[in-house]
Amino acid sequence: MPRCPTLLVALLLAVGVVSGQDGDRGLLVPVPERLDSTAVTRIKGQVEAALNKPDERPAKVVFHFTPADRDANSPDFGPCADLADLISKWRDVNTVAFVTRKATGHIVLPVLCCNELVTSDSAALGEVVPPGTTLSQYQLNAYQELVGKLRPGQYAVVRRMLDPNVQLVRGTTKDGGDYFVDLRERGKLPPGVTVTDTKLLAPVGTTGLFTADQLKQFGLTKVRANTVAELAALYGLAPGTLRDDPLAGRSPVAYRYVLKDEITVAAKESVVRSVREVVRQGGNLLFLQLECDGGDVSAANDLAAELIKFQHPESGEGIRIVAFVPNHAANTAAVIALGCTEIVMSKRGQNGDSATEGVFGDFDGYFKQSGQNPGAVAGMLADLAREQGYNPLLAEGLANRNVEILQVQSKTDRRKRTFMTPEELQRQKADWESVGTVKKQGELLKLPAGRAKEFGFAKHVLDGADPAELYAKYGVDPARVKEATPAWLDVFRNFLREPAVTAILVLVAFIGLILELKVPGTTVPGIVAALCFILVFWAWTGFSGQLAVLAGLLFLLGLILILLEVFVLPGFGVAGIIGIILMLGSLALVTVDKIPESGKDWVAFGGQVAKLMFLLIGAGVGSFLIARYLPKVPYANRMVLAPTADREA
Repeated sequence: MPRCPTLLVALLLAVGVVSGQDGDRGLLVPVPERLDSTAVTRIKGQVEAALNKPDERPAKVVFHFTPADRDANSPDFGPCADLADLISKWRDVNTVAFVTRKATGHIVLPVLCCNELVTSDSAALGEVVPPGTTLSQYQLNAYQELVGKLRPGQYAVVRRMLDPNVQLVRGTTKDGGDYFVDLRERGKLPPGVTVTDTKLLAPVGTTGLFTADQLKQFGLTKVRANTVAELAALYGLAPGTLRDDPLAGRSPVAYRYVLKDEITVAAKESVVRSVREVVRQGGNLLFLQLECDGGDVSAANDLAAELIKFQHPESGEGIRIVAFVPNHAANTAAVIALGCTEIVMSKRGQNGDSATEGVFGDFDGYFKQSGQNPGAVAGMLADLAREQGYNPLLAEGLANRNVEILQVQSKTDRRKRTFMTPEELQRQKADWESVGTVKKQGELLKLPAGRAKEFGFAKHVLDGADPAELYAKYGVDPARVKEATPAWLDVFRNFLREPAVTAILVLVAFIGLILELKVPGTTVPGIVAALCFILVFWAWTGFSGQLAVLAGLLFLLGLILILLEVFVLPGFGVAGIIGIILMLGSLALVTVDKIPESGKDWVAFGGQVAKLMFLLIGAGVGSFLIARYLPKVPYANRMVLAPTADREA
């Protein structure tokens, strides 16, 4: 595909992701910041799997060498050379290296083996080895073999990244092009190359680390993009195709989770726990079936953010989350879907009607019932879409009545299409023209399944809502798809919400309360009543499923019991013991990283309880020593009231 003119590139980057049906397909391949052989095997599987699908074969494979927005450094030569060799062999597809931060070490080798290099404003490349370190002849030959043939005019620049003693100067070919030269090898120049300016382009002895501006001056990169969305716009890739695949070529281990009813904070916590359990059991592909509607859009946005973290964890491999919309993706369901890896919709309508398509969006009735601020929701949707590589203006239009959205196409390349407001089009009318109105002012945007796919939100549109059709799209045997089981805390909550269980808890609570009133000082019936009431309120309120809330309630109950033991029931009996147990257990719950689920988690929880127990014992010993010896310490004894002296009768 020919490169865009410079002016057109700037305009594309200004308006965001190009949208249209005619764009090329892209594949985004994340490369770990510290490459190893396992990652190379995974990358090979991911790329070859995509290249072997004729109907989904990418025109460009983009290797993202800084996917976590952190500096990349791979000192191990072997894995980097293996990846570089693979990239060099994939010549039937256009390969692009994308670098947004500093990339050092031997990761430079696969970066420079790609056909093209795209950097961000803050990118830097070089410093293959630390100062004072030299490469072996075998390694030098590998750089010459892999990079020298692909970039002969810039190979001296590459050598400067390897050797701080290279005297880098600019040469000229017979047709006036740049050809960079090591001045020490001036006598071995290729035919037609001359050196007229011997000014060093980098001081000898300094680290060969070059900024994005320098890389452009050297001709190693010609265009720039700061995000994946900008890069997609740069190459005119079809919307939604340049998406990171957390599966990364691994064999799918599939699970399904059905999300129903309204979205609350408790529902968000429940989904997060279930996804965490799927990851713990080795799952790497989750079909999240969205049948939810209404609720708290902020909780839905928080859930979307958590799902993104599961796809791109700080350590380890991510999970691919497919949002499946069997009927209608209204309000909160649309928000959650934007946080998934990709979206699959059905042609069935809101009530399963095959005569109408499912719709993505539809916040109309939601704002009337919930009282949510449309402006805040529109900003939330735009931010989420921007982060996930969707068009932010379209996402904003789902909740903003005041914006009018036009679909426009480039006057110089009819394949290039995007979305603008009339004001934006007016400013850029010399280069763009309108091809139709997507959304009128005063109404909310609703995207039928077909248009959702056309505009890059839905990856697939199914004829029906049969999950088997969905699984076939991903090459997964329906018999091997497991149901994502809820975490034990959710099982416990659901058990408490059973009508019979709730009735028993309330009955026991009232019995205990009456017994405590009839026989004051018994304490045990009162404690049982308090525990039953706490469990009922926790299970049935908006805090249901939140471990921190349950821990806080138990801690408060434990504290009350200890105060009763001290001030109302002198001595040390049942109330004090149960109070201490409740306080220790609740403190342990709120100090662990997550809810205990596996044997390892329970061991960590037990260790936390033991630690708190030792602290309690230490506090008791410390209190005893202070009470015994503080009155005998000079000056410090002034903090202690002396006992009154006995007077004679």
